[in-house]
Amino acid sequence: MPGLSFAAIDVETANSSRGSICAVGVAIVREGVRLATHSWLCRPPRSVDFFSHHNIRVHGISTGMVADQPVFAARFPEVLDVVADLPLVAHNAGFDSGAIREACRHSGIDSPSWDFSCSLAMSRRHLDLDSYRLPDVADALDISLLTHHDAAADATAAADIVLALAARTGIDSLADLERLGTDRPYRPRSTARRAEARRSETLRTENSRPRRSFFAREELAMPEITGTDPAHPLYGQTIVFTGDLTTLTRQEAWNIIAACGATPAKNVTKRTTCLVIGDGFTGTDASTFTTTKAHRAAYLRAQGQQIAVLDEQLFLATLKPTVTMS
Repeated sequence: MPGLSFAAIDVETANSSRGSICAVGVAIVREGVRLATHSWLCRPPRSVDFFSHHNIRVHGISTGMVADQPVFAARFPEVLDVVADLPLVAHNAGFDSGAIREACRHSGIDSPSWDFSCSLAMSRRHLDLDSYRLPDVADALDISLLTHHDAAADATAAADIVLALAARTGIDSLADLERLGTDRPYRPRSTARRAEARRSETLRTENSRPRRSFFAREELAMPEITGTDPAHPLYGQTIVFTGDLTTLTRQEAWNIIAACGATPAKNVTKRTTCLVIGDGFTGTDASTFTTTKAHRAAYLRAQGQQIAVLDEQLFLATLKPTVTMS
């Protein structure tokens, strides 16, 4: 969106100490366009320089991977240069901003007086989801996040979430994206029992009150794969949909391909064998469509992965005569 400029940032830590930063990712957005993504590894500040097994399992960074990297205090000026005077965004900004402050304190350097906004808070304002974790919000907005807990990938996803929310709501201010929208109060993550109770209450009352979010996530149930005809062209395929179909809901499309022996999937990955593009798209060149899934498919195809691209009409033709449309 024109006028929206910011830097999205994500940090990874070596252990439970919030200041033990070992990786930083920054995505730069200017005038509504994500222009560049930067990534750095570093050794945590000396007083918290150790790696826990848990954190290694989460992000895959170990002592050996940062052994030749500068310590945080020496690396951080590069981050400052990239961010410059841009406002900051992070998903769960309280963690990232606190980690940076603690890392600076452990390092004996000044902490920057950055103006942070939170893409998690924005998502709570404008989306009606069961979970607002970064992968769940990215999935709801059709944003690719293939390597969660990679600092650069997470920063990029946070930037794309802000841009997607801005585009869909028409709001071009970070502060307003956090402030405007539903009047539902922010809630910390509750227990599974309370979450289930809220979902039950929603089911009881959804016909008596309007939704307060701008747009709600389509709830999808993974169907059982029942197709047994290996001769069907979709049998054994892993199929992803992007864009809306005019003849089928996403759930109906999932159910139909499962009946053909195909596996529906939410995101384009190295297991994807077919991408179906809706929204009136025609042709087979995924790179000309605007979603992250389409761009990811185009990239993987360029790398040699075999991914068939079908528009809606070709997809429906592929279903016949095995599946009869009502």
